[in-house]
Amino acid sequence: MGTGRRSLVPCGTARRFATSRFVSLKDTLRKKLPPTRAADAAPDGDGDGDGDGAATVRRNQILDAALALMAENGYRDTTMLQVATRSRASKNTLYQLFPTKQALFAALVARAAVAMNADLAAALDGEQPLEPTLRRFGVDLLSLLTGAQSLAINRAAIAEAHLAPELAQALAANGRDNTVPLVRRYFAQQIAAGRMRRVDGADAIETFIGLLVGDLQVRLLWGVAQPPDDKAIRRRAQRAAERFVVLFGA
Repeated sequence: MGTGRRSLVPCGTARRFATSRFVSLKDTLRKKLPPTRAADAAPDGDGDGDGDGAATVRRNQILDAALALMAENGYRDTTMLQVATRSRASKNTLYQLFPTKQALFAALVARAAVAMNADLAAALDGEQPLEPTLRRFGVDLLSLLTGAQSLAINRAAIAEAHLAPELAQALAANGRDNTVPLVRRYFAQQIAAGRMRRVDGADAIETFIGLLVGDLQVRLLWGVAQPPDDKAIRRRAQRAAERFVVLFGA
């Protein structure tokens, strides 16, 4: 049986002919197949091609791993190989979703911003009285700013501000630049409703953020303060809302 098996193996010119026919067949099939989207591909058996839901789960697993590694090691010392290993993703899958480490960081910022802006927009109900609305908004904002995810992302942007300014630009574009218009619109509604004095919106925003956050975020980024617990966050938000109403309430 072994002799018969060997007689089927091409050699010399026949081997080259068989190989060329095989390559030609592969090329023909590849041309006929529809292109595969990166998000649906499943290289190296990662199982990313089970539909949009599975692809989203896989993407979030990679982002979670990247965030944890950046919190542990900093942005500069976090490698794409570490992210692939921690998330149990192939390098092909990782680079299909995030071609560079900068793209991975930008995706982290964007994901955090989506959740943040949804929460803040819900808190800023223009039909509700000023003080309780600002208190609720303050709790949400301070919880986000002092959370582990926000601190890790901010530290990465600060550490690479000189060599990779695009990280800070992504953070500003997805963070403050999205949040400020929400607050400005809310203050305009309050002024129109007669609940606030006519003041400059930018000045009002800066004042409230200062009353709420103070230097707490800076001290957290330096590592010289501990994140506030829920009770401390509620207390700071209440105090900031009360003082803001004294300054700007109608």
